[in-house]
Amino acid sequence: MARDAYDTLIETPGRDDRDPLSIELVFAAPLSQAEVQARLATVLPDVEARAEAVFDENGDRFHFVTFAKIDPHGQEREVFAFARELRREMEAEEANPVLPDSLYGAVHVGTEGLFSFCETPRDSSRPFGWHHPQIKTPLAWAHTKGSGSTVAVIDTGYTGHNELHGVIEMQGQWNFVENDGDARDRFTGGFLKNPGHGTLVTSVVASRGGADMQGNTTAPGGVTGTAPEAKVLPIRAIRSVIDFNQRRIAPAIMHAVAQKADVIVMALGGPTRVASTEQALRNAVAEGTVVVCAAGNCYPAVVFPAAYAPMGICTAVAALQPDKRPWRKSGRGREVTLSAYGEHVWGAAKNKPSDPDAGIRASQGTTLATSMTGGVAALWVARHGGRATLLSKARAAGTTVQAMWVHCATHGLSQPSEWGGATNLGAGIIDARRVLETPLPTGTENPAPPDPVATSTLNVLVSHLAGQSTEAANEVTPALSEYAPEILWLSYRRGARARIAETEGGAEAVPGQDEATPGLKTELTDKPALAALVGSG
Repeated sequence: MARDAYDTLIETPGRDDRDPLSIELVFAAPLSQAEVQARLATVLPDVEARAEAVFDENGDRFHFVTFAKIDPHGQEREVFAFARELRREMEAEEANPVLPDSLYGAVHVGTEGLFSFCETPRDSSRPFGWHHPQIKTPLAWAHTKGSGSTVAVIDTGYTGHNELHGVIEMQGQWNFVENDGDARDRFTGGFLKNPGHGTLVTSVVASRGGADMQGNTTAPGGVTGTAPEAKVLPIRAIRSVIDFNQRRIAPAIMHAVAQKADVIVMALGGPTRVASTEQALRNAVAEGTVVVCAAGNCYPAVVFPAAYAPMGICTAVAALQPDKRPWRKSGRGREVTLSAYGEHVWGAAKNKPSDPDAGIRASQGTTLATSMTGGVAALWVARHGGRATLLSKARAAGTTVQAMWVHCATHGLSQPSEWGGATNLGAGIIDARRVLETPLPTGTENPAPPDPVATSTLNVLVSHLAGQSTEAANEVTPALSEYAPEILWLSYRRGARARIAETEGGAEAVPGQDEATPGLKTELTDKPALAALVGSG
């Protein structure tokens, strides 16, 4: 029973720097928030728990249930078992635990200890704008520098910094962490925190200035964004890109859409599937918004939400070294749309209030590749008259603006020889001039719009496994539907552990493995390939 499963969880005092456990319940038909809360009170009458609709409190299929006294860190196995019992008694179709992942996460400036295994050596000798000639932004700027485009950056927020002067759109910003209209980064410090990450992203997207074909930048900025005349709408939805939690991502996406953002950039991600994030992406694409996501760091496989790229609802970006070879810690897979540079890329650096407002630093990660690609998307939107104009053209052609963007961004690209024949880094390297000069697609070049309704977690699992092991994917049956969230999580964690172990000292840093729940172990007894993939063989 759900009450018994709840009692196996360890209650801990609340902490300001961590989100308590949330479980996403997905129902077959819309229910009001009040009705879900009433069901919850019946199932767990003496447990402190709050239900909240994701999109519409009067009727919604997606609801988060938050358990204020439960910290999920370290008891994920018990959380999965509890979620399954809760699903049954709440009469929901799915129960997806909204887990943070504090084992590996995304790498960023200032990370220490375990996260050094997700880094590569740094090189600060290159010109501040060395990547611009590589992706031909100076040539693209002959058409536009992004004036009129708005890029919503869903991240930790923004800070006061010279690289952001004139960049921030003050109207419409929102803070979903502290729940107010001030999206400034609160500089949440401590283990696994990355204050200033949103500032880094914003600078690579739209820091003011210019750059030449030798990589030299000009004032007023030091680094110069790929769309140096675009505006950035900051939306603070997370405290950290390392201790990443999707609880506020869907509302943040819908806020960006409501504010008529042309492009959404999410240089974040994790190994847990949350259905409402997928639904929010489908809603955003239906409204003509271009979405650009990071393939992820440390995890070999593409993380969520970038993993939804094959569905036509976002762009997944992998990271390269300056020599065009894959950045060794980048997420890779058939989900990747294209690649951009993600090693030794300069950006704004401010990780605590006392840091100078002029600091810049060479950073690494799919964060950088995603940010520069998001800036190119802003150039593309401006080049074609804005989101509303593109949306009208897309609807007339029976397609989406997202599909038109992907066509132009990948048209004519080919994998460079430096990839050694790899096919898991997308169509090729982003080329800003080519993107802007490629005609909008017509006729058969336009795919039909994606289904407006999010798919099941079981289908997401099958898609994920197809890129990992055909044998494991073939072993999935409908009977595994309630175990799909756990299998996904275990698959990602096992992959990350394997990648860390490849680094000297990595195996000792992350000993052991994540245990499957007893119920899942039983289900996998006659599924050897799947059991091996998740570490239960």
